Amino acid sequence: MIRPPAVAPDVAEDEARLTRYRRVIIAVLILVALGSLAVGAPGDHTIPAGERWFLLVGSVIFAAVVYAFGLRSAPTLRPAPWAAITAILGLAISLFVVGGMNWLAVLAVAAGTCGRFGRTPWPALVSSAACAVAGSYVAVAGHAGYGSTFAAIVIGPLTAFFGYSSGRRADAISVLRRTRADLARAAVAEERLRIARDLHDLLGHSLSLITLKAELAGRVIGTDPGRAASEIAELEAVARQSLSDVRTAVAGYRQPDLAGELVSARQLLDSAGIVSRISGPDTADLSQDVDAALAWAVREGTTNVVRHSLATHVDIRVSTGPAGAIAEICDNGPPAPDDAGPLTRPPTASPPGLHGGTDHQGETLLRSPRAGGSGLAGLAERVRGLGGELVAGGVEPHGFRLRVVVPPGPHA
Repeated sequence: MIRPPAVAPDVAEDEARLTRYRRVIIAVLILVALGSLAVGAPGDHTIPAGERWFLLVGSVIFAAVVYAFGLRSAPTLRPAPWAAITAILGLAISLFVVGGMNWLAVLAVAAGTCGRFGRTPWPALVSSAACAVAGSYVAVAGHAGYGSTFAAIVIGPLTAFFGYSSGRRADAISVLRRTRADLARAAVAEERLRIARDLHDLLGHSLSLITLKAELAGRVIGTDPGRAASEIAELEAVARQSLSDVRTAVAGYRQPDLAGELVSARQLLDSAGIVSRISGPDTADLSQDVDAALAWAVREGTTNVVRHSLATHVDIRVSTGPAGAIAEICDNGPPAPDDAGPLTRPPTASPPGLHGGTDHQGETLLRSPRAGGSGLAGLAERVRGLGGELVAGGVEPHGFRLRVVVPPGPHA
């Protein structure tokens, strides 16, 4: 059965929320960088008064342009607006040339903003070249030291390509989220079609036959009661067989799969605030019965952890080997109040369902009220039917473990 991947209820809303958070963080960083420069500009008496006010007004305009064209939209998803890029670079270079090396942060903001228009690398290349030229000019004209000159030259290309890479990565994540949601919807639709097709194949012929026999019995019941009784008996047999077929089909639909249960277990534990470490094998080599048994073990063990354990950490390990497939769920929950000490199991006894005992690794298991639930008892019967073994109980000094071992193939 195709199991759709787990997705958020509303991928678009989740993506929009993350995008808003990212834009708020970037906007705060830009405001801090430009605000400190703009506030200090009027009081810097080493610069003529006209240039000081130009720096103040220009920084406000620059921040508005960056916000309008670089943060309010998703620039990497559309062609680069060269008019906006030109305005951003022109304002930044003008502010940097007038303000000197103290305004190097303006070049960094401008180059990073232009680099985010990342549908093609050209905005990043153009902004890198423009900022590098402006940085070298101001550094040489101001007789800056080697370190300052190097910083002025490389800050533009560095932030431009950082913005380009972050924009492309954001685009890739956005596309992956949408693709995942589309695949989930397609998988659900395909599964519905498969169920509808199977039910039609199962019931179409049977219901048609039931209808014909009912009509025939109704026509002859007055003239030939014996034949009518025979038709009704055959009708009953067909109905019973159809009911059996439907139950078999529904049981197959309800059969869990290990890969899906491991994903569901992680989601359930995360929702419950329980830290989990989950590992599983490649399920392609497992038979259907073994896969289903391990899936039931993971489901039952995870449910018990969430409902009864008060644990904060869970290890779920599923592995395969020559001895068979093993599923083990261990938590760090507190010990049960009526733990009665170690129990031993006769080495020659076959596992009678659910019990305490000493496992194959010699670890002592303790009696626990969690080991007496009907869910674990049913799981033990299922595992025993495959020739496997189930051990469940508390472990010293605290915690609980469920261990299921199933042979490589189903046993009669």
